[in-house]
Amino acid sequence: ATSANSLEAGRGSSPHSVAHMAAEQTNDTSGSDGAAGTMRDRYRTPWGPVGIVLVVELCERMTYYTIAGSQKFYLNKRLGYTASSAAAINSIFSMLCYLWCLPGGLIADMVGRYKVIVVLASSYAVGTFLVAISTSSNMQTELSGLFFFGALGLIPMGTGGIKPNICNFGADQIGDETDSQREAQRKFFSFFYVSINVGVMISFGYLANVTTHGIPGLVPLEQGYFVAYIVAAVSMAFAVGFFIAGTRCYTLLPGGGIDGFKAMSSSIWHSATAGSGCRARLALVGWLSMPVFLACTVMAALWPPEAEAALPVHSAAHVFPNHFEEACGIPDSTDVARRLTGGTAVGGGAVRTALSEVALILGCVSCICLVVAHSNNDWIQPLRRQMAEFSTEDVRQGFAAVPLIIVVNLSYSMAYNAMNNAMPSQACQMNTMFGGAQLNGAFFNLADAIAIVLLTPLFENVAFPLIEHVKGSPVRLGQKICTGLLIAAGANAVAAWMEVRRRASPLMCWEAVSECAPNGIHMRDMSAFWMFVPFGLIGASEILVNPCIYYYAYTAAPPKVRSLVQAFNLFFQGSVSNAFTSAVMSSAFPDDLDTGSLVTYYEINVVCALAGIFFYFCLTRYVGRQGALKGDMQSQDSSEDSAVETSTGSADGAANSSADARIELPLAAAA
Repeated sequence: ATSANSLEAGRGSSPHSVAHMAAEQTNDTSGSDGAAGTMRDRYRTPWGPVGIVLVVELCERMTYYTIAGSQKFYLNKRLGYTASSAAAINSIFSMLCYLWCLPGGLIADMVGRYKVIVVLASSYAVGTFLVAISTSSNMQTELSGLFFFGALGLIPMGTGGIKPNICNFGADQIGDETDSQREAQRKFFSFFYVSINVGVMISFGYLANVTTHGIPGLVPLEQGYFVAYIVAAVSMAFAVGFFIAGTRCYTLLPGGGIDGFKAMSSSIWHSATAGSGCRARLALVGWLSMPVFLACTVMAALWPPEAEAALPVHSAAHVFPNHFEEACGIPDSTDVARRLTGGTAVGGGAVRTALSEVALILGCVSCICLVVAHSNNDWIQPLRRQMAEFSTEDVRQGFAAVPLIIVVNLSYSMAYNAMNNAMPSQACQMNTMFGGAQLNGAFFNLADAIAIVLLTPLFENVAFPLIEHVKGSPVRLGQKICTGLLIAAGANAVAAWMEVRRRASPLMCWEAVSECAPNGIHMRDMSAFWMFVPFGLIGASEILVNPCIYYYAYTAAPPKVRSLVQAFNLFFQGSVSNAFTSAVMSSAFPDDLDTGSLVTYYEINVVCALAGIFFYFCLTRYVGRQGALKGDMQSQDSSEDSAVETSTGSADGAANSSADARIELPLAAAA
């Protein structure tokens, strides 16, 4: 029966067939008292399609992090960008990947998630092959345009098709018709995050080292990037083929058309121009200033130098990168071979600094306006031409999730993003020697992935049940999120302390210069394996924050715009946060860690994470209509029922209870 319905789902005739049949198999019991328990006991997750989703996500993230984890070093060592410019461009890469989530989610809500995943994942694979080709050792400078076309064009577009849709597609296979299905969905999002980090383990544990070290006896150092990127491209091509191969077993939900997006965007403009008050105008300012903020950030990162400045290279009159290196003398010529002929150092200037400052101001204004405006959406007025398929209440519900999405994602991701740029750079200037060879600084991201893979089942099966038993109630989403923010702040504080210790350690003049630090820089005699501590703490914090916010965005949104709201979530998680990170790094991230202050950058991240906890409580306890809700709802699963029960407490309010519960649910549930 399940197989038959699966085929029907593939033809679009049964939108919840696989998930529905899995639940229906439990309905043969008699008596209402035992029905719920029997259904929970006998519900079976459709592991066929869900397993395919997990494998596809594993391959996609392995591809993404192989490029994201090594791209900074490639730009610096092979194409000649300064350390801060390379870090900023790497942040722009991440920003563009998440920026494309918005059109990817919008199109998926229109035509269906399956089609969007297949088409844009294919462009992802093509883009990765182009990036690999451009890193051929003899043509890197000449093919830099091809590299940027793939890395800043096709790959971000492909990411935008997969990222907001693949997790929702997996949740669609389970369905949300019963409590047991909703519980399975919640666990799916946790194990979805585990699959992400298995891919991360492969990319950072092996492929990132191949980029800078090659494979002894098989792949020369000069071909390391090419081989690693080819492996990533093949992985992405396999993911596309594997996903298509499972088509017949999927539950395929049809697209809901463009009504949801049109209603949400038109309602903002209509309400702002119809005199709905200050909040309406703030929302309009916030949404309109967001693309300007992102554009300024991209321009600041890519702005050409006002005057060309060459990186220190070997010559008759050698120029040391800093005064510390003078004690080591002139290094051998191996470092020059890693920076190919034709590379020129590029960095910012007065214009770049001004653009970064403008971007920071615009970003802050935009996010503050959106949080204030959407903390209470009563100002959203019905359209003159009401859309039958998407009501005003749906519009308000869709926007009600925005404040929490912004506050949590920005405060957490600012601290999290240190793992992608600052921490690997710091590790590169520590003792990375292992087995007679140097490890790439990105290798130590492996601790983050290992922490997630090991701690997720421990948290889900031991820690959370134990805490629930002790406190007598389930662990709420808000408790997980705030704990995660606190741990992320601690990770940055630990990294800052280690940077102080690193600076106090002697240079390893007896070893070759670092293979992943800027040219001519030696490692310092402090083991880079100490970086496993802050990386591992970031991993523990991820378990508590990101799966919760994924699940929150999925369940808080009206069904017709679930991909769009998930795209909002990913847009602020990746694109906007990386834009802020890029702007901050342009001014606070030093080109030379031995003479600049990386500690200042970490301190900014600590402040952001702690501020996130403060604003979270302000938002869920005291702001707008949601301030009346005390946040005592136990989880996202039970919060909907609790909200409905609260709003239907009196007969007089019964008529409006459903709409009120749906509008107020997003913030109340997370509290």
